[in-house]
Amino acid sequence: MDAGFPVDRMEDIALLGRDMKWQWFERLAAWVFEQNGFTVSAGAVRIFGRKRRQYDIIAEGSRFVFAADCKRWKGGRYKTSQLRMAAEGQIERCTLLKKGFDKEIIPLVVTLMHEDIVMHSGVPLVPIDMLNSFINSWEQAEGGIMRI
Repeated sequence: MDAGFPVDRMEDIALLGRDMKWQWFERLAAWVFEQNGFTVSAGAVRIFGRKRRQYDIIAEGSRFVFAADCKRWKGGRYKTSQLRMAAEGQIERCTLLKKGFDKEIIPLVVTLMHEDIVMHSGVPLVPIDMLNSFINSWEQAEGGIMRI
């Protein structure tokens, strides 16, 4: 997918993300994965028995799969607790998604801004402007990133 984003540098992504609708924010995150060689499915719906789940981004690489939930939230009183709930929901979705892959699934929440928390229950919360760097260095990161 060629998103047609006017981005010359990965550093420009945060500025671009602030001015777009949430659907384009998800496409921007998908574009970053594609630039790193992943096969990306955006807005995918999967059905597991009677459970229907939507995945903002499923990015399949040669050895593992990132499943990202994109949150373009600007602020708010309860944002930290909402991000924790988003991470918990992503764990549940990724556990179901694992049934369709023979590779490890890495749950992830992509945010618009840098947040007070950077990980919850092993799920990284990565700001969009750090997504490229995260994709290229997550395996060396300390701190127990969840693999399903």
